[in-house]
Amino acid sequence: MKSTTIPTLSVFEKLGLAVRILLVPGTIVGILIRGLPLAIKHKIPLNLWFSCMVGRILLGNFNPRQIQFLCTPTIDVYTAWIKKQRDQGHHTRLNIDIEPLAGTDASVMWIGNRKKASKFVLFLHGGGYVAPPLPGHLTWCWEAYVNGGPGVSQEVAVAVLQYTLAPSGKYPDQLRQASAALNHLLQSGVSPCDLIVGGDSAGGNLTAQLAYHLLHPHPAVPEVKLQSPLAGMFLVSPWLSDRTNTSSFKNYGNVDMLSAGLLERASIHSFSSADLKPKVNGAHPALAVDGDLSWLSDLPTITKALYVTVGGCEVFCDAVVEFGKAAQEKCRSIPVVFEVGERECHDFILIENQGERVGDATERMRKWASGILLD
Repeated sequence: MKSTTIPTLSVFEKLGLAVRILLVPGTIVGILIRGLPLAIKHKIPLNLWFSCMVGRILLGNFNPRQIQFLCTPTIDVYTAWIKKQRDQGHHTRLNIDIEPLAGTDASVMWIGNRKKASKFVLFLHGGGYVAPPLPGHLTWCWEAYVNGGPGVSQEVAVAVLQYTLAPSGKYPDQLRQASAALNHLLQSGVSPCDLIVGGDSAGGNLTAQLAYHLLHPHPAVPEVKLQSPLAGMFLVSPWLSDRTNTSSFKNYGNVDMLSAGLLERASIHSFSSADLKPKVNGAHPALAVDGDLSWLSDLPTITKALYVTVGGCEVFCDAVVEFGKAAQEKCRSIPVVFEVGERECHDFILIENQGERVGDATERMRKWASGILLD
């Protein structure tokens, strides 16, 4: 199934969906009892936290096919968002522009005028590999890169990857599609020094996979050859480990968008059991922190800069801190910006933009991207 269509549910699946919908009120009560006091304790902005909990309900209560049945497909999210923005007066830089990627079920959906642009972003959206992007992902791209940030002084265009969702696609399917997208941009004449690549959550995981693939090509994925390093790479609240026994899972599992149980259910749909096993000796191509991180010392050969950010109140915090500190230690020849957002849960930049609000996380991304995409 492509992420451009809504799955057809059997009668049995529809009954299961109805049961899960009936369980949602109980989930909400549990969130209010266990999560709200913690949100207040950690001084998390409640407007953003309540929005964050909508994601927890969706990802935690429903299986991938049910999520995809309930959600708007990727292409439809994009076309509706473009039409809405054009209705608000953004005519010159926004048109429906979708390029299929040959030999795959994927495509790139453009935000900004790629024909006029001199700087580019390849954006890999999150959603646990099971959910299509939200309008907030596209607003993030617009506000952080095209309309704001580096887009204030130059033309920037963002290529948003539409990839196959799990369980129809499992690792390394999304890596194959991300590699095809990067190759497509390079073959279209985009110079690596004018391009940044990154994403959030599962998209952050895919960014790490792509970085490792550029250095150590996956045997089942076509190689991508860079003539020079990328301008930068960014990972926002990236999913970098399958471990759920860390302190951050224990401390924030009831207040974050994600939880141990939710992650464990998502993992089995996105990766094979063999791909989930930690690597005792050697790197882990799929989940970087579950293996040796010495390969990060070679990052300066593929990117001129790295930005890693995680919420201080999210379950991924410990794993991302391990990755971010290792990158700072091993990549001293390039600027590595590593941030832990105070009073932030998972993927708060997405939550800000889902509410059409340019908040602190978005401003930090604007600042970083503006410094990287210089003329």
